[in-house]
Amino acid sequence: MVRNIYSRASLFGILCGLLLLGLVVMSPAAARGDTISQIEPGDTVFVYEEGLNLSALRNETTNNPVTALVRYEDGDVEKGEQNRISVPDDSSVSLIDVDIDEDETGTYYAYSRGDNGRTGDRIMIRYPEVRIEPVLAAPNHADRIEGITIPAGTAIAFKVVGHYVGTEYHAGDEYAMVDLVVTSPSGAEVTYFKGQDLSDIPLTASVIYTDDPGVSGPIVLDRLEEGEYKVQARWSAPQGFADYAEDSNVVTFDSGNRIGVNMTVPTETVTETPSVTETPAPTATTPVPAETVTETTVQTTPVPETTTEAPTTAPTQTPLSLIPALAALSLGILVLARK
Repeated sequence: MVRNIYSRASLFGILCGLLLLGLVVMSPAAARGDTISQIEPGDTVFVYEEGLNLSALRNETTNNPVTALVRYEDGDVEKGEQNRISVPDDSSVSLIDVDIDEDETGTYYAYSRGDNGRTGDRIMIRYPEVRIEPVLAAPNHADRIEGITIPAGTAIAFKVVGHYVGTEYHAGDEYAMVDLVVTSPSGAEVTYFKGQDLSDIPLTASVIYTDDPGVSGPIVLDRLEEGEYKVQARWSAPQGFADYAEDSNVVTFDSGNRIGVNMTVPTETVTETPSVTETPAPTATTPVPAETVTETTVQTTPVPETTTEAPTTAPTQTPLSLIPALAALSLGILVLARK
């Protein structure tokens, strides 16, 4: 009987594992419908998208069209409206000219005028964002190199981070894409750099690397024109992102015998550190006053000796005080002699 209990428990564990595996496999396909414009309840859409079909958000009973998307304060439907987006045609919705502040992104509920209220379905609205970071080439992606100097000939890659876009904007083989644009010291902009094509990189996940299989390859920083280079990820697809969305941060590096890589234009105060080494110069002069002080004290000690010699000359003058007395005595003797 105990054996039967264990066998049933193991069978139950296997079934649960298969169920979870099936959910994991199915989850990526749930990002969008059959096409990138077919929006299902719970999907995430992005500002600057156009041609979105929101008909799947209709009330299944009435099938009345969606006439607005409403965001409630703190996402609580019991509170007042924070923002409302008008939907003239729920089969082709454009989010290019909508008025959404950064703090107004989030959950939006479908609203139908025909139903006089919410349809019960909702979606997420966010801004498309992308940023890049320089790293060492595989298998050393964990080693970030911004702000440091690396030897010429080092192989690097770029980490491309597209939170939400990389996981929510895809249907089939359709993804959002970016170009990594390299600006040379002479001002030329290229997407083909050091033998690698950095154009139309698909954001297939929230984080990708430019040397991932099927993307591009490692970039060897060697034999470069001396000067400052800039690298930026710019949206290339969809067109709404390319026309209106904000591009990524800018990574800069200076070429020479060694490559200094930075996330921004190199204005660091590292070059001012030699001023710290100049501080020992004043300390070298500090013994000079000490020596002059000791010399002055030695010179001042003879002064009391001259004062002590002054009283020694006084006794030589004391015999002179007897001369008047002797003169008076001799004069008295002469007077007595005459008498």
